[in-house]
Amino acid sequence: MTIEGILFDFDGVLADTMEDNFRAWKRSFKSFGVKISKEEYFILEGRKLIDVAEILGSRHGVNLENYGRIVELKNRFYLENNSFRFYPGVAELVDQLYSKIKMCIVSASPRGKLEKTVPKEFIKKFNYVVSGDDSERGKPFPDPYLKGCEKLGISPGNCVVIENAPLGIESAKKAGIYCIAISSTLPRKLLSGADEIIEKFEDLKNVEIIGKLL
Repeated sequence: MTIEGILFDFDGVLADTMEDNFRAWKRSFKSFGVKISKEEYFILEGRKLIDVAEILGSRHGVNLENYGRIVELKNRFYLENNSFRFYPGVAELVDQLYSKIKMCIVSASPRGKLEKTVPKEFIKKFNYVVSGDDSERGKPFPDPYLKGCEKLGISPGNCVVIENAPLGIESAKKAGIYCIAISSTLPRKLLSGADEIIEKFEDLKNVEIIGKLL
């Protein structure tokens, strides 16, 4: 397999933001008298935000008309209180790959959130960013990753996806893309749909198809 492009999920892969995202969701649902657990949110990571609100909302008896408001509050709470940081090794590996291969971020996060929280110099190292606003259907449908391949101008068979969640893995595989999963937020047993599983981002440099690029 000749790798010409790498597509990175964002939350839980490049950025250690899942705890902050959960706290924002938890606070948002609390406004409607609902208590959600970390486990039920983490397993949904990668879905479009409105889908997360609908799934958790319906599970806990929240009225349909409130789902959009839940998402609005979640985004506001996150922007007001987050401790944004990259995982160890992210900046270094992205710098190494920058001049060697095309790269794309594929995230369910709204573009506005990414633009407000991610350093601009970091974003500039990627050829394209697919946000949650760019596909009508989000993960686990293949659309977001197919969009990323299209924007890079590369066949899915010549790309690799870096993911951390079951729905993202499903999206990548449906798109026909080789997938490496990082067990950063969920146990390995939930990531079995990936082609390879590693423990942490820093281990990527030891994966054969990534190491060859370096």
